[in-house]
Amino acid sequence: MPTPNPADPIRDRRHVRAIKSMLKTNDKHQQYLFFTLAINSGLRTGDLLKLQVGDLWKTDGAPRKQFSKRAQKTGSLAITQINDAIQEAMRYAEKAIPVYDLDAPLFTVSRQMVSRWVKKWCHDIGIDRGNYSAHSLRKTFAYQLWTEQGRSFETLVVVSKALGHKSTGTTMDYLGIRREQVAKWQSKLNL
Repeated sequence: MPTPNPADPIRDRRHVRAIKSMLKTNDKHQQYLFFTLAINSGLRTGDLLKLQVGDLWKTDGAPRKQFSKRAQKTGSLAITQINDAIQEAMRYAEKAIPVYDLDAPLFTVSRQMVSRWVKKWCHDIGIDRGNYSAHSLRKTFAYQLWTEQGRSFETLVVVSKALGHKSTGTTMDYLGIRREQVAKWQSKLNL
């Protein structure tokens, strides 16, 4: 079984909203877009940092409906739907991003800087308990998708597919589902 990454997801949606509100209040355009894109796409930080302006915006400045990128780690093709939350973040970020230069990098920071951002965001809104890093954003996507869709095995398979995992065991580690929890649920089933 793969070793789980110790990063924690942001489990409470109120915390997600608090981070977004804080970033907007403080005019952190790039950070707001990064956070929103990360938690709505499930892409790895390294893949997000490789995005160019033209991946999200068309030549006429209109937002795309979706974009696709090869994952650096696995080589698999990830297709990301640009949902309403991402579109709203794009409109907000247009104030600080040169959308006319489609070949420009969308983000000009390092993975380490993203981890510092995440730690600071979580600290600033009062969630100091936990291990928060850049990887927390991908785990937040997985956790929120899984809980919103009902925490079923079917949802686990969909989340696993969305993350590009080869096994649902890896996804279970992402979600913090332990074998003891599975055994506990099974013992309560009693059909």
